[in-house]
Parts: sequence; structure tokens; C-alpha cells
Amino acid sequence: MPLSEVTSVAGFGEGANTHSAHRVQFYNHDGYLISSVVEHLSSTLLRGGVGLAFVTEPHREQICERLHLSGVPSEVVEAHCILVDAAYGLSCFMRGTAPDRRLFNSTLGDFLAPHSTAAAQGVAAFGEMVALLWAEGKYDAAIQLEQLWTDFTDQHAVQLLCAYPLSYFSRADDGKRFAQVCAHHSSVIPAESFISGIVEEDQAREVAELQQRAAALAKEVEARKHAEARLRANQVELESIVQQRTAALRKLSLQLLKLQDIERRRVARELHESVGQDFAGLKMNLDLARHFPHNTELWDKCDQLLEHCIHEVRTLSNLLHPPIIEDAGLPSAAEWYVQDFAKRSGIRVSFHGLDALSVLSDQSRLVVFRALQESLINIYRHARATHAEVSSSSEENSITLTVADNGVGMDLKKVEQFNSSGASTGVGLTSIRERVRELGGHCHITSSPQGTSLTISLPK
Repeated sequence: MPLSEVTSVAGFGEGANTHSAHRVQFYNHDGYLISSVVEHLSSTLLRGGVGLAFVTEPHREQICERLHLSGVPSEVVEAHCILVDAAYGLSCFMRGTAPDRRLFNSTLGDFLAPHSTAAAQGVAAFGEMVALLWAEGKYDAAIQLEQLWTDFTDQHAVQLLCAYPLSYFSRADDGKRFAQVCAHHSSVIPAESFISGIVEEDQAREVAELQQRAAALAKEVEARKHAEARLRANQVELESIVQQRTAALRKLSLQLLKLQDIERRRVARELHESVGQDFAGLKMNLDLARHFPHNTELWDKCDQLLEHCIHEVRTLSNLLHPPIIEDAGLPSAAEWYVQDFAKRSGIRVSFHGLDALSVLSDQSRLVVFRALQESLINIYRHARATHAEVSSSSEENSITLTVADNGVGMDLKKVEQFNSSGASTGVGLTSIRERVRELGGHCHITSSPQGTSLTISLPK
């Protein structure tokens, strides 16, 4: 709602005048303001005076319509009611962020001078110029304009009524500005719902002040209610997220237990089918060698079986926890694993930039190596790819590992769910994602029918 000013004048001339007044009215509803403006303008126009209104376009139409309804003849409105665009009025005397006193006085004089004869019967003025200033947050300029109006009424027989929406002072820290506005007026009229019964000026000021405090308190209560509602909504959302995460972690824990069982069975099978059989053959050859100690062929077979056992145990040990990470560093361990994977799987794997991995911490190095293992194993099992590429790069604050393939791609819905929550993929990738997140990093999968890419970023 606009901030406005209304003036009515018994006479217009130079010098101090005892008929002058500068009043302020606070209001809650725009319709009440229009009624007050029309009452001031019509009473002056009907007795032959002048109306001067600085208005915005919506109020211009309402004021004209209500003036005709109030009994003011159309010819009187056309002859003696001056309607000026409020923004144009401001432009006539505003210089920078402040009104210019000389230009303000000359602007009012220019508009009233052609009606000097009628002005002797009174001048009623309404203005929304202060409203525009206040709406833009130019409070100091608005107060300065109030002072200019006060000085003008001191020099001319003008009764000035300013009107402010009470909502302009509904914040808790608006009390000081409210008191400042009231101090620039000779009398104060509270908002419309409290006007009846208010007679004495001190009582009126007190009621207006209480209205301002009540409006500020009501807005603060409303803001707190909104804040509490947002807090409750956030709490519900957080509880839902916690429940989802708890369910996901429980599922992950069960999957990890199952994976441990599967991995243990796989290791046991490897030991039994490969190393166990080699040791059984080695024992048989040793028994024969004891009976035929001079048979060099038997001793050669024993050496071959022993070498094969050592190789299988070393390979199995490296897959479970490669000591080369500590001995030679992550870049060498990653290169060894990539080459070994290519030889075992038949998939061509290229790699570059692995030296960037050397700056990672101990925890991060193991996570990156497990991610590399999991990615290449998934390519072998699911991608039907003929080529894979492993690359690493160093950013300003992070290290990135990317494993890409030219396979058939992944279901895009599963990719989206993995990127958002870590769900819809195997336990291996989910476990890697959680471990990366614990270290302050993130995982991201992109996929298309032309292939899939997993990118892991970890802080340095």
C-alpha cells in the first residue's frame, strides 16, 4: 500500500500562518485512504478552492471516479483539480538521493500559480511522492521531504495530511523510524480501526505507537511460525533421510557379510583347486624322489611345482592386499594390477597419468586401489568391453581417478540412483562410494550405449 500525503488550505500566501498544520494518518486499507483523500479534495473543490494531487496511475482513476460520486461537478474537477504523476513530481526536485529545497518550493509554486485566485479559497493536495521514496528504501530522503512540507506549511496557510500504511513499520526495528515520522507532524491519527473515540493528541499518539508495536509483533510471530514450520519440515525430511540411510547401511552390512562369505569361499576354492593340488603333486613327486634320488627329472618337476605354488600364493596375497602399495607406491601397484588384469582377462587396457596418485594418503591409496580393482572386475563381468582406459589427474585440491570402457553401458535409472544415493548397484561399488565419501571425496558414473565411466575424486 502506498505512503501518501494530503493537504487542505484555507488560504494561500506568503508568511507564517496560524491555519497551517502538518498531520499524519496511518492506515491499514487502501480504500480508506482513497476515501480520506476524496473527502479533503472534494470539500475544498466544492467551495471554489484548488486540488493538487501527485498520484500513481491506479489511484488517479479511483480518485477521479470517487470525486464525481461525491458530488463534485466534472467541470470543477477539470478546471481546478491538478493531477500530476508522482514519479514526475519527484524528478522535478530530487537531486541525487535528496530533495532540493529550492526546486521543491518552485515546483509547488509552478503548479499552483495558474490557480492563484481559486487558491485563495483553499488548496487540497494529495501526494504519493514520499510513498515512492519509502518503497525504494530511501527513508532519509522521505524524512527530508516531510521537513520540506513542514517548512512549506509554516510559510503558507496549508493543512497537510500525510498518510502511511501501518505495514511500512511492521518490523521489530522500525520503532525508531516510526517515532521519527511522528515527530515531524503536529498531530497523529491512528489507523482507521481505532479512530473512533480518539480525541486528545497525546492519546492518539500513544494508540498509534501501540499499533506499530502490535503490527511488528504480529509480523514477528508470523515469521516465527513460518520458521517453526520450516524447522518441522526439515526435521521430518532429515528423519526420513536418516531412516533411508540406516536402511541402506543395514542392507550394505548384510551385503558385505555375504560378500565376505563369497570371498572366503573363492579364496578357499583357489587354494584348494590351484595351490592345494600343486602341493599334493609336489608331495607325490617328493615321495618318488626319495626312492629314486638320482632321478633329476623328478627333482625338476618338484622345482616347477614349488615355483608355481609360490607364484599362486603371491598373486592371491597381492589381490587381497598388495604389499607393493607400501613397497613401491600406488602408481606402481596400479600399473602392476592393470597389466596383470589385461593378461588374465584378455581385455586391452591402456593407462596414463598414474603418477598423480603418489600424493594420496595411506587411507586414500587403499581406497583408490580397491576402486580400480572393482571397476576393472565389473568391466570384465558385465560390460562386454574390448578396451578399457585408466587415467588419473591432479587438480588444485584433489586427485581424480577415471576408469572407462567401450562396453554396452548401464541402465540410466540405476546410474542416476547411484549418483544420488549410492543405490541400485552391486555391493562393491556401493562400498567404494561410502569409503570415498568418508574421506571427503565423491564418486560419479556416466554411461551410454558407447560405454561407461567411473570417476573418483579425493582430496589431496
